[in-house]
Amino acid sequence: MKKMKKIAEALGLVLAALAVAALCTWIAADDSDEAKIARSLEGAVSEESEHEEPRGIDWDSLSQEIVAWVEVPNTSISQPVVKADKQNPNAYLFLDALGQGGYGTPYIDADCTEGSLLVPIYGHNMSDGGVFSDFAKYSDESFARGHSRIDLYTRDGRSYNLSVIAVDVVDARYETMCPSFGDAEAVAKQVAKSDVVLRKYDGESKVFAFTTCSYQAANSRAIVYAVPNR
Repeated sequence: MKKMKKIAEALGLVLAALAVAALCTWIAADDSDEAKIARSLEGAVSEESEHEEPRGIDWDSLSQEIVAWVEVPNTSISQPVVKADKQNPNAYLFLDALGQGGYGTPYIDADCTEGSLLVPIYGHNMSDGGVFSDFAKYSDESFARGHSRIDLYTRDGRSYNLSVIAVDVVDARYETMCPSFGDAEAVAKQVAKSDVVLRKYDGESKVFAFTTCSYQAANSRAIVYAVPNR
């Protein structure tokens, strides 16, 4: 509980800028179009093995919109992941699910389903290093290898122990992403063309794509691909 309270207090301070990209259909948009193409979350966080809940996460004390929590050891990333209504898919670009501000919450793309192979999760890159800022550092291969573990816990008591397999930095003005979250061949091609490839995608595992602005250029996006360990 102490950890959860600290996380909640810190979250209200670090959520402070709008800087996410969309990771399906067209992410080829300038900054003024980001809100139009961003998506929120449908029930994509499911399956995999049962796992004991991490200490400090009291799900009953959190908003029901929070369906998961993502943590990356030895980084600043420890964030809720929300489920938003498709009728208002852009709400969590600005809405804080903990009720402590109005600057957004990490969220899964609305086009995902429980069976999707590709699960994009978007989060802000904050000027103070909060939320998903550290995912931008994964474009450095040594950093990616040294921080390859990602833990994703779900409200229903399940968990994913993920390993980073690839990192791509894209220009949102020109590059498109996988047209289908369920097309294994398309997902494999998308991962394989990444700037940093730590290991080959097996073509079957669910791929979580953690996305944030990276600022190499005005519209750069860092995409960190990770799969469950077996």
